[in-house]
Amino acid sequence: MLTYNKNTFLNINKIIFASLDIREVYQTMSNELSKTIDFDRLTITLITEDNALYEAFVVLSKTYEYTDIKEGDLYLMKDSLMEKVVQTRSPVIVDDTANSQFATDTVLFKEGIRSRLGYPLVYKGCIMKHQKLFHIDEKKYPIEFKERIIGSINFGSKRKGYYSKKHVDFVSKFAPQLAMAIENTRLFNRIKDAEERYRRVVESSPDIIFECTNEGKFFLINPSVEKILGYSVHYFYDNHGNGLSLCHQDDQDRVQCEILQLLNGEKDSLMDFEFRVIHKQGKVVWLSLEAIPIKQDNKIIGIEGFCRDITERKKLDELKNNLIRDVTHELKTPVAKMEMAIDMYKRSFVTEKELSGEKELHLYHLLQNNVNRLKNIIRNVLDISKLESGVERLNLSDFTFVELVDQVIHELNPIAIQKNNTITHQIPPSIILNADREKIYYLLINVVGNAIKFTDHGKVDISARLTPKGIVVTVKDTGKGLSEESLKYAFDKFYKENSSAPGSGIGLAISKNIVELHNGSIWAESGGKGKGAKFIFRLPIHHL
Repeated sequence: MLTYNKNTFLNINKIIFASLDIREVYQTMSNELSKTIDFDRLTITLITEDNALYEAFVVLSKTYEYTDIKEGDLYLMKDSLMEKVVQTRSPVIVDDTANSQFATDTVLFKEGIRSRLGYPLVYKGCIMKHQKLFHIDEKKYPIEFKERIIGSINFGSKRKGYYSKKHVDFVSKFAPQLAMAIENTRLFNRIKDAEERYRRVVESSPDIIFECTNEGKFFLINPSVEKILGYSVHYFYDNHGNGLSLCHQDDQDRVQCEILQLLNGEKDSLMDFEFRVIHKQGKVVWLSLEAIPIKQDNKIIGIEGFCRDITERKKLDELKNNLIRDVTHELKTPVAKMEMAIDMYKRSFVTEKELSGEKELHLYHLLQNNVNRLKNIIRNVLDISKLESGVERLNLSDFTFVELVDQVIHELNPIAIQKNNTITHQIPPSIILNADREKIYYLLINVVGNAIKFTDHGKVDISARLTPKGIVVTVKDTGKGLSEESLKYAFDKFYKENSSAPGSGIGLAISKNIVELHNGSIWAESGGKGKGAKFIFRLPIHHL
């Protein structure tokens, strides 16, 4: 049977271009074709970009119970009817699958299919130099028009020798439209997929990605703006100029000037432009802006770009600057005292006047103490770097904890006396540690030294107790105490509650690293300002 009139192709063409869901098109089209041409099996096969594989989309008649060729699976082109269609660029008819040279016909013969017709689906379009398909103005872009086989439409019948030239002529009337519809669907899906990928990238980006008009109206801004600035995307969509209004007062003129230069075409881009904005909660946020103009018909209509939150980097830069300043300040005092002692020795040599034993001993201690102070400063800076690098290893040994505490108290007592402080301890002599003695020594020097530094006319007490989980050591002072905010950051590198306070702000950070290197934990407690503080660390039991 092959009967049709002029409405047949009109109906088929309507179906082909009725939907971008190509599977829906296949099913509806097969229903229409079944009124005109007999078939038991209809497939659309589409070749992959490397021409090595093809994918089959199968429509079966009601009497067709089962097929081994599954929809959506990929099959080898080699020795297939599809390969012949592609090679000859012409229709291929198989009169009897029992005598066919095609590998797939063996499967179809077992399913009862005796004859086949494969018709090439040729897409006629323009191909850019990069081989992506577009319909574009050839006056503007270098293009080359080509015909490309994208697959085939295939009919199968249980009757031997059924398909002939008249069937080929019939299929030729709608195959080009089908090829165009398939390729348009592919292009649509590629665009949709690209848009979806772009949307996911934009929405998941940790940076603020935006597009806005010359007047400051945002037509794209991603959810990261709420994480960084505290305002929802609707805050920016609903109001013009909110981007600039959030700028720190001291930066507004500078930001506006840079943006105007971009919009006026005086600059091609902004790169790593740093400025401050005010968070919804009132805190300052540092942003780094990279932006380019948006052009339409060679006219600048807005800007697009992204803003990166660099607040932490700015804080780190400030901390590094403070470290350099503080370390320099710390070095000045011992160096000055050493210069003074050396000058006194020099004067005694010039005048050939011998120093008294007492004065000579004083100068010796002065030099020795300040050399040690210099060594401690340098060691602290180097230690924090080594500990954070992860390359530092423990040198474990057994030692009596109270002996180490006595050594630390002996070394720090002169400093405590200068501030009218007393240092006591309550350490059972039975506690034996298996740990890195040198590192535990530095840990105690830093924690006890910190207690002395912030205590005047008071007391520093060191205690220890054994628990099922290990040893817990407490260093308690009667000094200035810590605010609730300072307790959160007490062990942060370079943190100082008051920037004018002495020291580099890394002693407690070193202590934390040493404890954690031993798989322990450390924390601070305080009743508030003026109520003293406790610094407590725990070393796990497997280090005892």
